Amino acid sequence: MDRRADIEQKQAQVAQLLQSLGCDGLLALSPENFAWLTGGGTARGLLDPETHPAVYFTADARWLVCGNVDSQRLFDEEIDGLGFQLKEWPWHLGRASLLADLCQNRNVASDSPLEGCKDASAELRLLRRTLTDYEIACCRTLGQTLSHALEATGRTLSAGETEREVAGQIAHRLYHRGVQPLSIAVSAEGRGRVYRQAAFTSTPVQHTCVMTVAARKYGLCARASRTVSFGTADAAFRRDHDAACKISATYVAGSWPDSIPRQILMTGQRIYQLTGVEHEFFLAPQGHLTGRAPVEANMLLSDEQLLQPRWALTWCVAVGAAVSCDTFLITEDGPRAITAAENWPLKRIRIQGAEFVRPDVLVR
Repeated sequence: MDRRADIEQKQAQVAQLLQSLGCDGLLALSPENFAWLTGGGTARGLLDPETHPAVYFTADARWLVCGNVDSQRLFDEEIDGLGFQLKEWPWHLGRASLLADLCQNRNVASDSPLEGCKDASAELRLLRRTLTDYEIACCRTLGQTLSHALEATGRTLSAGETEREVAGQIAHRLYHRGVQPLSIAVSAEGRGRVYRQAAFTSTPVQHTCVMTVAARKYGLCARASRTVSFGTADAAFRRDHDAACKISATYVAGSWPDSIPRQILMTGQRIYQLTGVEHEFFLAPQGHLTGRAPVEANMLLSDEQLLQPRWALTWCVAVGAAVSCDTFLITEDGPRAITAAENWPLKRIRIQGAEFVRPDVLVR
């Protein structure tokens, strides 16, 4: 499926939504919905949220709503040939006046609080969770690029380099392929034991390095981790890593359509207990749905909403200094890795007769 056909499919979904809401048009202002409705369009380089473009959809037409400073660039770089018309505001008058004119005497649904508009944010969040064929292809390409950046960095970083330098290498490889880093965490020498959502510091890498990255391309997001050890990792780190892999594999094994997040998490919690690290479960989030937003919804013990096919799901398990994190697509045939290892040692784990692979520690 090509990009324009994907947008036409979204237009049909919008038409059904407008009919159910009793509205004439849909105004989408959030970057996530802008990307969803444009098949991955991204408004780069805008510092002020009030100048961010929007899209306006009716049942059978669509417009880019944009300032005159950016409209030509967005058409040339992001949405050319995709069937959009233009509603433009002069930069010196601002966006608010155009939005007010657009909504005047119309029943408009919006994803953001606007006077006189019906709130459709919840409906849009639910619609965009289910990935189309085009989006799945984009996700797989993003996942391959993200895995390559992590693994190439892991194979080439040198002992003595700082976490910041390692983060810079990852960012360079991602930007080089048109991928935007959203979050880069580099944890050396067991720093993850103290900070479960670490970023990166001037700490030098001497023995172990855990890299966890979230990134975006085509308006879609994915997240993954890889771990490097200079020489054999010490027993404590190896125990942490093996436990994280076993728990994350348990989560992956439960990620089927109609599974209940609460039950998956409770099963993982039992594995935490069996491996003697039960307190670790409560120190950091275990996973989240992903897609147009890095976190579409967190997996919580209170969550009983059934998982659905074509949803993207990230499991991120931290035990001590170790992290085991990847993004998966839920399918009728089971979970499929989006950020599968490209050229990396694997740890094979059997769960109820089925084999699951998790990235192991690269020993250099």
